[in-house]
Amino acid sequence: MYRREIIYIGLYRDEEKIGNAGFLKAESGERECRLYLKVQNIPPGISGRFPVRLYSGTDWKELNGVSVQDGGGCWEERLSDTVRMPMLQIRLSGGYRLEGGSRTAPEHSAGRSEREEEAEAVIVTEELLPEAPQKAAQTRREMPEHSCKEDKWEQILDSYERLHPYGDGRVCVKLEPKDFVILQGKYQHLVNNSFLLHGFYNYRYVILGKEKDDYYLGVPGVFYEREKMVAQMFGFEAFECPGGEVKTGEFGYYLRTVEL
Repeated sequence: MYRREIIYIGLYRDEEKIGNAGFLKAESGERECRLYLKVQNIPPGISGRFPVRLYSGTDWKELNGVSVQDGGGCWEERLSDTVRMPMLQIRLSGGYRLEGGSRTAPEHSAGRSEREEEAEAVIVTEELLPEAPQKAAQTRREMPEHSCKEDKWEQILDSYERLHPYGDGRVCVKLEPKDFVILQGKYQHLVNNSFLLHGFYNYRYVILGKEKDDYYLGVPGVFYEREKMVAQMFGFEAFECPGGEVKTGEFGYYLRTVEL
């Protein structure tokens, strides 16, 4: 079983959270766990190497340190066993610390309100059988291609369910990952994109639209700064919602360009 979590890291001073400071990506298989940490927004004057403490459900383990310089740093580690419900803590100088944990970690949820839990939620978590990517690739090969008119976009509009996602005159179509055969070959790998699949399994569709001469895929979701960070990691660099004004908690679509 394969599991991936992205855990957001908070910056604390004493017992008060004063900001966001990056993320931890944990990828666990049956025999090992790979960790990737990126820290940012560290106060000026804090630099050096600081031990990374990891809690895996039973006890704390101190791992190699992360080097912090010019307000940020990166750290990677590969463990010989799997890590479930991880929590991470890094004690910096000057009374600051970095801390974050999985929503399912016992201490992480203690004493928090429902809204605070939502704000700290793990955005991308997936559990896949090892053969899932191969099965997805096989599904793509078996999908028949649509016959095309001279204008491919017009053919797509005739072939799929239409919708007006922004409440204006723009028309998009609803797709499933199996429909990505209509995209150019270099974009069909998006059938395995974790962020796209996360949105698809929540809402059961993604959208394909056209803006002048450009085409884009849209993943439905709710706008939060943390989810925006994850979307960018997976190639979705824009967000648009009905009415055009992006606000926290607003439903809309995370977008990336594609070609037909």
